[in-house]
Amino acid sequence: MPGTGYLGSVRMTALANNSSLRPRWQVEVGEPVVALDVLPGGPSTPDSLVAGGSEGVLRVFDPDGTLRYERDLDDALLAIAASPDATRIAALGMGSLRLWGATDGAVLHSEGAGWSASAAWDRRSQYLAVADGRRVRVLDRSGTTRWSSAPLTSTVTNVLWPRGRRRVAASTYRGVTIFEPETGRITNTLDAPGAISGLTAAPNGRWVVGGSQDATLHGWKVADGSDFRMSGFPATVSQLAFEDGGRWLACESAEVLTCWDFSGAGPTGRPGVVLTGHQSAVTAFAWVPGHRQTLISGDQDGNVLVWRIGPATKPGHELRPVGGARDDDPVTAIIVDHTGPATVYIGRRSGRVDALAIS
Repeated sequence: MPGTGYLGSVRMTALANNSSLRPRWQVEVGEPVVALDVLPGGPSTPDSLVAGGSEGVLRVFDPDGTLRYERDLDDALLAIAASPDATRIAALGMGSLRLWGATDGAVLHSEGAGWSASAAWDRRSQYLAVADGRRVRVLDRSGTTRWSSAPLTSTVTNVLWPRGRRRVAASTYRGVTIFEPETGRITNTLDAPGAISGLTAAPNGRWVVGGSQDATLHGWKVADGSDFRMSGFPATVSQLAFEDGGRWLACESAEVLTCWDFSGAGPTGRPGVVLTGHQSAVTAFAWVPGHRQTLISGDQDGNVLVWRIGPATKPGHELRPVGGARDDDPVTAIIVDHTGPATVYIGRRSGRVDALAIS
């Protein structure tokens, strides 16, 4: 029979045979959660949580759920990005960009900016790439702009660093452009037939993959620009991510998750692994770093499911969830600890954030 667990006054019902999720604590942001990120701890120290609400309020919570401080972007929040060295937090909105010190929330930099829904730190936390309207900018740790692209064909929707800190990839309508900020060169122009709504890169920098509003998945080899396309999705592919080993890429479309095998020559000619179990559209998901290729996903009904891709999983297989938790509060964001005990944070439309231990 299903078991039950309690988070404060909120009841969550576990799925049958589930031992994967265990409630730890719960907090309230006070407005719909639109973004979550983590400030890395250490090998045996849990990460701290950064939670952003739709109206621009940002809260930082210690590993036990205690509120460290609260800050306000004074703008509708679109994205947050915590630096890998846990010293900086960037918040971006419809017309604002702000940089805080992670420890005490001191304002390090604040400016007006174009519509900006994406930012990414390089691995050494020295530079921050931001989407700024139709431009890409690279800022240093103090917030000073070190490089800016010429205007692109349309609003920049995503930015990332596919290879260390030397290259920045930016998605716009009909493709991806890869820049080398140190020289200002464009090293690759990767064409796509429609607007790119989501973007990710393989951990080794070999692949850049975009989800498209025309319900396709489009990928490129960074070295030579050769490409592939996966079609047949029921809806727009807007979220996609590689697991930390780099073999499997997960993407969502409507109520279905699909994982693609990027080992060897890549996914061309291989069917996907289909993850079925959600009854409504998947709204967020995240891989669990270093945890047996485990994936956590949430949907617009509020349910959270746990999936595991085992050594015997092959392209073409169909998987069912190994556990999860039922809830009626729609999931809006998911992030998982990078270090310390595995904990998944679930942001919800009501403003609630659940911290769940993964076993």
